[in-house]
Formats: sequence, structure tokens, C-alpha cells
Amino acid sequence: MTLFPTHNYFVFNGAIKPISEFVDAENDGGIYEVIRVEKGVPLFLEDHLLRFYKSAEIAKILVAYSKYEIENSVKLLIQKSIVNNGNLLISYKSNLKIFYINHKYPTFKNYSEGVKCGILFAERENPNAKVFQTSVRQKANKLIAENNFFEVFLVDNLGKITEGSRSNVFFVKENQVITPPGTGVLLGVTRQKTIQLTKALGINFIEKEVSFDELNSFDALFITGTSPKILPVKQVEKILFNPQNETLQSLIKNYNLLVDEYIQTK
Repeated sequence: MTLFPTHNYFVFNGAIKPISEFVDAENDGGIYEVIRVEKGVPLFLEDHLLRFYKSAEIAKILVAYSKYEIENSVKLLIQKSIVNNGNLLISYKSNLKIFYINHKYPTFKNYSEGVKCGILFAERENPNAKVFQTSVRQKANKLIAENNFFEVFLVDNLGKITEGSRSNVFFVKENQVITPPGTGVLLGVTRQKTIQLTKALGINFIEKEVSFDELNSFDALFITGTSPKILPVKQVEKILFNPQNETLQSLIKNYNLLVDEYIQTK
């Protein structure tokens, strides 16, 4: 899977270069992170880099650059590009590349009314590692495009919902928030922040397996991720959910406050 930079510059092995010098290369098997930039600040950069090196460890990839070097390259690229809002990709297989990529953020209507999602029977290898996996991504993209879904949820061979193709998933029932166990999903940074928020707000939280057959028993459902942040789901297949659920809306409000606080400290 090849991704191309947007805007005028990219980072290649620590050096800022014009995109005219960008050479596409196969990324399959390489590790990566996508970081959201708001007001010139790379959100939760420290958490993303911790996961980046954890992915490298799981994938048995030795990254030839330190956390400080990558952090510095990200900040230099933001300054050089003069792009204060967008998504940055950090990727590494045999070379370090950092560049802005196309992004799709939910609309105000999406946050208010929720989004429609589907189901994909597929499993990712090494779910705790953020590794380019072309097969699952292609299947998900095809299903999303054909059905105008915002996202699809992966269901394993036991009928358990594990995660979204590019997000984590949470379920709400009364005042309880549930998400699939961390052992079988990508440990998303927004997922981590959401779990912290549930505990800080005194919301009953639990990690447990959820089967597709249980879906219609939940009051609300939402996804988390770098681009969507915390986003309500209104429908999965023919099952409807309440995007205005009080617990869900409280988490959205407090996550946005958390982002604002982070930006103010940088």
C-alpha cells in the first residue's frame, strides 16, 4: 500500500525535502503512526511515539532513529509546511518517512446524528502492532465505498467484534461503557484517552468480548480514532443506536476539552 504526501515537503531519514523528490515505495509490513495536527500542535505525540516503538518491537523492526529525532522531525515539518491542521504519517520499514496525508474528518452532522457502519469478517495479524496490512485494508475500503459506510467493524472467526478497520469501538448500555479486550485490538491513543476519561467521570467501564449477536442489546455505540476522535454510530447493518446518548455525549465533550488543554500546554 503506497501513500503519497500532500503539501510541499516531507521528511526522509531526518532531512526535510520537497515533495518533488518523493519516491513511492511498498510499505506492506512496515510500521506507522497517524498523528492529528491541530493549531500547529501534533496531538498526543508522546503517546503515538510510544506505540510506534512498541509496534516496531512486535514486528521485529529496529528503528534507526530515536524518539527525540522523530519528535524533532515532526515539529520541523509542521513549521516548514506552515500547515496547522491535518494528519501526519510517520512510517518506517527501512527508511523513516514523515509527511502530511489526505484526511477525512467527520462533519458536525456526523457528530450530531451519528454515522452508518458495516461488518467485515476479517482479522488482523499482530493486532497490537500498527503495521501496514494491505489485504484487510483493501477489503475494508471496498466495503466502505460500495455501501457508503463511514467505517466497518472486524468480526473474528468466533463471531466477536474486535475493532474498526481504522478505529476502536465502544458500546454503551445504561451507564456502562464496554470495549473489546486490549489483547486483541490495536491499542489506539484515542482509545486510551477515552478509557481514562470514563474512569475520571465515574462511568462504569469494562473490557470484555462482544459478539455480533449482542449488538441489538446496546443503547449506543461509538468509534474512536485519530481522525474521528469520539464519533457516534447511528446504525450497524439494520441495527439502530442513539447518537445522543447522555454517556456518549459526555465523553465527546470531555475529550474535546482534553484536546484543548493539551494544545494549551504546548
